[in-house]
Amino acid sequence: MKHSLLAFISCAALSLALVALSASFVQGQTPITVTIGTGTTAGSTNVLLSTSTTTNKYARTASIYSAEELRAAGARAGSITRIAWFKGGTGEYTTGDAQLTIYFKRTTAASFSANPVVWDTEVMGATAVYSNTMLSLPTGTGWKEFVLTAPFVWNGTDNIEVLVDWFRSSTPTADISWQYTAVITANGTHSTQVNSMPIPTVRWAANRPNVRFQLAPLVSATRTQGPTNWVQVSPNPFTQDLTLKVGASGQHLPVEATLTDALGRTHYQQQLPAGAERKLPLPATLAAGLYFLTLRNEQWQQTQRLVRE
Repeated sequence: MKHSLLAFISCAALSLALVALSASFVQGQTPITVTIGTGTTAGSTNVLLSTSTTTNKYARTASIYSAEELRAAGARAGSITRIAWFKGGTGEYTTGDAQLTIYFKRTTAASFSANPVVWDTEVMGATAVYSNTMLSLPTGTGWKEFVLTAPFVWNGTDNIEVLVDWFRSSTPTADISWQYTAVITANGTHSTQVNSMPIPTVRWAANRPNVRFQLAPLVSATRTQGPTNWVQVSPNPFTQDLTLKVGASGQHLPVEATLTDALGRTHYQQQLPAGAERKLPLPATLAAGLYFLTLRNEQWQQTQRLVRE
């Protein structure tokens, strides 16, 4: 049993090497484009933005895209630099007076916890990645891209929540629609609302907008692989806690420890103080199986394969 598991570890090591990358890394590879949603149905309200010719000038939308969806579409841990939605219809909005703010939020939640969703509560902790108070929408149909103000780092394991806050002073020349893929309303992965007045809450809906992210996979810019005597982890296999023994060259620096499983889910993350020996009090509920422990300090990084018995 142990021999077959170790063989699996060797085969899996390369493909899972990027799982534990985080915000301490910087952009370093050719960007990739990831599309979530294949539906071709489109709507001008209750999808993304309120861009019908009605008096509903306000729109708020919140959608959750799971890490599984992102990875299945080819995403890897990295820095998101652009977002796009598919624009259709015959109308245009070129008056330069729309207000659009886009927020990103990393979340472990698979769905919104309540219906309706309180906007001020949901946007708390989110990062405003795009804001424009004098916006004209790009003309024509197809994917319409918005360049983020600053890259948003995705760790490859959390779900991504996209929140869109919109107000238009004018009216489109005709309806502008946005393509979506239907989701089960009861799953609570999409919430939206349009109105002629400001919107305090958004309600669960089935028409989650198709989205496209441009993402640059991340590579280490400041750390190199640690020397063999930098840190030793024991025991392996383990049953509960782990012990880190740090060599003299690294004892003066704190160490960040991150434990992930074979699916990239984070089970433990902690900043450990400087010293020669450090204990990792892992969760008692940790299941038996394969894990990856990534250790980082200001100079080095190291990933070790561990087995929980």
